[in-house]
Amino acid sequence: MSEKINVLFVCLGNICRSPMAEAVFAHTVKKKGLESQFRIDSAGTAGFHVGASSDYRSAQTCKQYGIIIDHYARQVVTQDFGEFDYILCMDKSNLADLKDIQPKGSKAINILIFKLNYLVNMIPKENI
Repeated sequence: MSEKINVLFVCLGNICRSPMAEAVFAHTVKKKGLESQFRIDSAGTAGFHVGASSDYRSAQTCKQYGIIIDHYARQVVTQDFGEFDYILCMDKSNLADLKDIQPKGSKAINILIFKLNYLVNMIPKENI
């Protein structure tokens, strides 16, 4: 595979759910030896936590499983719709917010997180 699969996890503030999802997914991809095939990031639909580190409860929970969250909150920007192939939303409100700002003709596929099987199906079966 020559081009990376670009995945963005999105929640409201980008300090709890989406950084945790980013870290868990990155950890899983690395365990499978597929990190060179993915670019993984997270962002929030709102900007009130921009620059803040992840919520300590999310970080502590991940740490219990050997997963480190090393992320500072950022807000979704228009360019994300051109750079990411998949934007995985944590809830329906996040999805609605993204649809309001998504430029026409953008390549990004917005998916609710419970439909993550779409992304998992992209991983070569021999690597699972």
